[in-house]
Amino acid sequence: MQSCKNTIEEMVIAEIDLQISHLPEYRRGQINLSEIAAYALNRLPPMYATSKIGWLKQRKKAATEMRSQIESAVRRALVSVKPDALRDVRPLPSQEVESHARSLAALQQLLGAEKASWKDIPTALENALMTVKLKSAVSNTYIVTGRREAIAGRDDTAFGKPPEISWKGRQVKTSINSSQDVQKARDFQTYMVDVNYQFSNVLEKLVLSLAYHQIQKLHPAIAETVDLGEATAYVLNRLPPMYATSEKGYKALRLRAREVYGKEVVAALKEAIAVCVEAPNLEKVPLPLARFEAELEASLDQVSWILQRDDINWRNAPFIVEECLHKVINNEMEWRKRSDYNHYPYNP
Repeated sequence: MQSCKNTIEEMVIAEIDLQISHLPEYRRGQINLSEIAAYALNRLPPMYATSKIGWLKQRKKAATEMRSQIESAVRRALVSVKPDALRDVRPLPSQEVESHARSLAALQQLLGAEKASWKDIPTALENALMTVKLKSAVSNTYIVTGRREAIAGRDDTAFGKPPEISWKGRQVKTSINSSQDVQKARDFQTYMVDVNYQFSNVLEKLVLSLAYHQIQKLHPAIAETVDLGEATAYVLNRLPPMYATSEKGYKALRLRAREVYGKEVVAALKEAIAVCVEAPNLEKVPLPLARFEAELEASLDQVSWILQRDDINWRNAPFIVEECLHKVINNEMEWRKRSDYNHYPYNP
């Protein structure tokens, strides 16, 4: 979810990385990191935050008061979760794991732009397109030269074998420099920390949906004072977490959540709404991770401009970018220079 985040997830992942670093390489290869994380998270109290102040408080509490609990939970997970060939391997439903950060990670890999933020993606895309253009020029020269040599009888194999064209090559300088902005670099690491994990607290979307419907029932003047993220986090912090890593686990936990905690969720939501109405957080500063979300829209606007596509969003961006790069390689489409973007009459 974008409106609130369980701060303890980052701490658990960091602890997993630390503990498995001491294991033999063959043992590390047998570990399902997502299952280890879910096992540990299901045995630790949730610590959801919706604002910068709340995030910092929860992170400090997790790092000081809960350090031993986190270490113990991960240690037990490594002992208890065993490789099982019969375990359900069907992944979680895509809507449970899709996120802005995962789409960014896919674009990083696609464009060969490691550590690129959303702000860097238009530059990385343009670099890839320029690489294709340059390599295409070399390839065309190769074909012409090969044809001439083949006709002259000097080379019977050159013609028809141009070098393969790849768009990876030119590196992009990222906008996040850890030596210049330590905090932003740390926040970006947090933003991307779970992109290689497949786990989800099935309660998140369930509570968020119920909170939305509860708020819709209120008088408009009252509903305006209730922050959806605040109400959701309030409830999630009062329920035992239910992290799943597979489709089977997701369905089982979601059914259990409805049967066992349905009434408890509704009661907690009413309490959360009352708290929000009585003391609305009018000056809430968003989560530190929100700075990267703010870059997303501007980045996709530029990507849409470059590729001349108006159907790009954060979910389909990796697929459309890859499709367009292949079309450019095959001379099936043209692209626009990003330098012209600011001169476009419809852009500020």
